[in-house]
Amino acid sequence: MSSSANDFNKVLRAFIPKELIPPTWKFDENKKSIENIESLMKFGQLGIVGSAEQLNKDIGSYMCFPGAPQHFDMDPLVAPCPYDYTSLKNTVYIYKRDLLFALKDICPLKNWPRYMAYWILNVCLQQMDFGSHHEMIMKPDIQQIARDGERVLKKLMEVLELSEDYEIVYEDLKKNMLDFLPVEIKDDVSEWMEEIIEEYPTEKYSVELSQIVTWIGFILEAIEVYLRKESIHLPPLNSVSLTKPVIRLFSIDKNHFVMAHELLKTLKNHNIDVSEFEKEVNGMPKLSTFNFREVVQKVDKDVMTNLEFVKMEEIHLIFAQTPIPTYDGGYCTLAVDALRDILMDMIVAKRVFQTIDEKDWIHIKKFFKLIEAYFDQTRGVYFIDLKDVKTIKESWENIYNTHLKQSGSKLKKTSKMTGSNSSHLHLAVLQCQLNSLVRKVPMLLEFIHKQGACDRLSIVGCELCNGKTLTEEIEEPQGSEIGEEPPQKKLSSKDTESESEKLNAADTPEKPSQKKKKSKKSKQPTPSEEVKPKESKSVQNANELESSREKPMRNLIRNQLENEEIKQKVMDKDERIRMLERLLEEKDDVIKEQTAMIEDLRRVEEKEDSHTVFDEDTTKIEDVKSNLLAIKGVLHTESPVTKCTEIVNRLIMKTKNKEIKQMAGMEMRRFTKEATEYMEGVDDRLAMIQCNQFDAAEEIPELPEFPVFSQGFLEAYKNILKSRPPIICQQLLSSSGNASDELEDTECVICLNNMDLEDETTKCGCCKRRYHNGCIQDWLKVKMTCPTCNSGLLDEQEFPVLV
Repeated sequence: MSSSANDFNKVLRAFIPKELIPPTWKFDENKKSIENIESLMKFGQLGIVGSAEQLNKDIGSYMCFPGAPQHFDMDPLVAPCPYDYTSLKNTVYIYKRDLLFALKDICPLKNWPRYMAYWILNVCLQQMDFGSHHEMIMKPDIQQIARDGERVLKKLMEVLELSEDYEIVYEDLKKNMLDFLPVEIKDDVSEWMEEIIEEYPTEKYSVELSQIVTWIGFILEAIEVYLRKESIHLPPLNSVSLTKPVIRLFSIDKNHFVMAHELLKTLKNHNIDVSEFEKEVNGMPKLSTFNFREVVQKVDKDVMTNLEFVKMEEIHLIFAQTPIPTYDGGYCTLAVDALRDILMDMIVAKRVFQTIDEKDWIHIKKFFKLIEAYFDQTRGVYFIDLKDVKTIKESWENIYNTHLKQSGSKLKKTSKMTGSNSSHLHLAVLQCQLNSLVRKVPMLLEFIHKQGACDRLSIVGCELCNGKTLTEEIEEPQGSEIGEEPPQKKLSSKDTESESEKLNAADTPEKPSQKKKKSKKSKQPTPSEEVKPKESKSVQNANELESSREKPMRNLIRNQLENEEIKQKVMDKDERIRMLERLLEEKDDVIKEQTAMIEDLRRVEEKEDSHTVFDEDTTKIEDVKSNLLAIKGVLHTESPVTKCTEIVNRLIMKTKNKEIKQMAGMEMRRFTKEATEYMEGVDDRLAMIQCNQFDAAEEIPELPEFPVFSQGFLEAYKNILKSRPPIICQQLLSSSGNASDELEDTECVICLNNMDLEDETTKCGCCKRRYHNGCIQDWLKVKMTCPTCNSGLLDEQEFPVLV
């Protein structure tokens, strides 16, 4: 098998789980990689893959990281060209260690001269000090280097045509190239050239050898010129003090974060003061992260303007994920991706849920309990070292082989559909089983949610995202394998062993027989539907005493119940008093923050007045910044989370219906989560603008919709309190939801009657709410403020607008 074919086969088997590669399949070195993948897919075990082209592309992406040739022990020539990464300032970056790979495809030489030239260049770069393999540099102009290289080789051919002795020309070119090289590289290149001459003597191959040394000299000189121009430290070609710190910026959905230890090391290497957070980072677990907002808070403002944040846009692959270089020379992956790989191995590769019995669940849960320390539900987003990932996989393989591995005869035959329809079906089955599994083992759902990766792993209707808690009963989603019974039928078997019952107590559905027993108990008479289970015993005793005409005891019990209700009301009032006290304590802080924001706005205005001509992009960014500052002012003034808490508590205190109370609690958690994310989004965008991370306003991400109460909550509030709940942050709703700046009013909030198109109305300039002219005029005679937002409002007839 050729070297390149052997290397691709090696990476293919590292990427695809071994259970999905039949023992009878052989890699054919005489065929192209795509043809080998097509023959592998014909065995029918890769139904989850959409096409051979997609799998071939995924394998190429999997080995596309710095140091891949050493990691896979493969020929550097086989490695694909590196990815480009764009910074927040739209500058293209590559990994420093990938500098040679970025240039390898522009060589116009063919056959063995091309291979030899590239191989010697690789030897040269191995002698250079690239530092840690996570470091990044600005990408050189590859196309320009290619054009210059073609001109150099063309000029060489002109010289050779005029020469009478090609060997003399070659010797001169070789000497010039070696004289140009640093001492650390010269000896190695000279030795390799001597080895090449032994196989390709100068008497016969002077032209080809001349092309090789010319191309090597040109590329190394072009690299040196580029390094000096961009002030890049790469000894021995160029040694300079480090200038611009480059930080990798990772993301999961809308969450942006950096590796905390990488940030610390990079800033220290650039002699930047990190004393304010160095102790904090050193106390954090390895491969922890800071979100972007935390970076802005910890790093000096002047330093932030000089930082270059490079967006690491990962490509999600079907099986394993591309290794990520770490600051200490190793490799890692996102913790949630490591978990996904394990779940994929269970569901897709080993298909354990098609073969195991109910009693085997204890081994599944034992495994997750064993690796729980690697997937910490209390930490924010973090990475896992690939060495730890290997340990986790070995632990899983051991448990699988010891307790769960069974003969293939138990597997039911699956459909032999092929193509995209088949892959969509397999993906749907995968998602069903994955959703069922994470609810069967709640620690998985907690971890995925904490990592902000519910969408990344296709978790449908995450209870934690919707404000629920895992102590509440979670109904497992329906789903089944192809040709299999739904997983719930297996997992809720009546013959569960006692050990499994203990482990599954939190997520096993209630049996019909239990429901019947409960319903019989519930038929016993009770004085009120709201009485708790403990109180119902007292009520039953009271009824029995009443039947025996012991009225004093009945009155005593009734008094006790009334006292308990009074105590609960007092507790609710005390809690409300404490909440108001906290608001008063925060009042001074809010005033200070508002003052600071006013100063920021004033500075923006002064800056605008001092410049007569603005660049269009700069002006737009300043407009966005002003809008964001105004939004932040509204959020601080309105305090949406506090107002939401007050409104929801008001409903809870007024109702005795348990379902409404539970619904209100979930509504408060949902609203609070979305409002907090909205406020964090405002802070993130302001921080990025403040650090000059955008060149155009179009690059600034749009804010999400500001949350509103659900229709169910609004109806419950109106039915119980006989009024609508106050609208929270009306200004934000009116500016984000509609194309125009006016609300689509359907009724006048003063008289509560609908407003027709022909009715004369008055609009508030602040909240855009409209009212009947007659209604608002009567209102303004008593109070000259808007009934909705309390901003100042005047009667246009009594106070006409001056022209």
